[in-house]
Amino acid sequence: MGRASTYTAGMLQAFLPTAEHPGRILVVDDQRDNLRVLSLELKRHPFRLTCVETAREALDHCQRTAFEGVLMDVSLPEMDGIEICRRIRQKGPNVHTPVIFLSAMRVGEDWVTQGLEAGGMDYLTKPYSFPELLAKLRMMVRLSRQNEALVAGERQRALIAVAGGTAHELAQPLASAQLLADQLAKQDTPATPEQLEHLRAFIHQTTQVVHQIQNLHTFVTKPYAVGQILDLAESSRTDLG
Repeated sequence: MGRASTYTAGMLQAFLPTAEHPGRILVVDDQRDNLRVLSLELKRHPFRLTCVETAREALDHCQRTAFEGVLMDVSLPEMDGIEICRRIRQKGPNVHTPVIFLSAMRVGEDWVTQGLEAGGMDYLTKPYSFPELLAKLRMMVRLSRQNEALVAGERQRALIAVAGGTAHELAQPLASAQLLADQLAKQDTPATPEQLEHLRAFIHQTTQVVHQIQNLHTFVTKPYAVGQILDLAESSRTDLG
């Protein structure tokens, strides 16, 4: 195995569930015995299960708690698992959480297509093999953690761009104000109206930049040196939406 392949394998391994950082899985099944059996099967594996029996419980949990995977039975009395998945995908902390459907129906039935179109990523038919279930649970957790790491990386890059844009926009008026203040401190005569007007202008420029920072609602960058920094003026324009 080459160095690149070893590095990739190591990175993937870092996103898998461990005893110290177990995978957070929501299991939805209206058969209590199925939930009990699954809990026993996974007892020695690094997963923290939240087991519910109704659609309402599933939706309530998904609005309050971020999971790293959802194991969803298709056949539920109040609302089928496919509709629950559609609703999970609309809002809340599990919009992007991987969902795997469980069903006793034969592969090839309409529920497979409907489930994938509703936002599910995979399915298992009952009775399933435990090694296959375990592999799919690990896959869900890995995908969730990879996505979380990607979002965190984008957020960090955005913060760096904001910091760079802020420093760039504030540097000139602050430096000019500092030079003028030093000049006023050294001169024996009172400040002239022209000097005071310059000082007001520098303070006004600084206030405008602060106002733009307070009103950021989008993220537009512009070239600077060898990279990109946040364009504060464009990012705070209300007509960009």
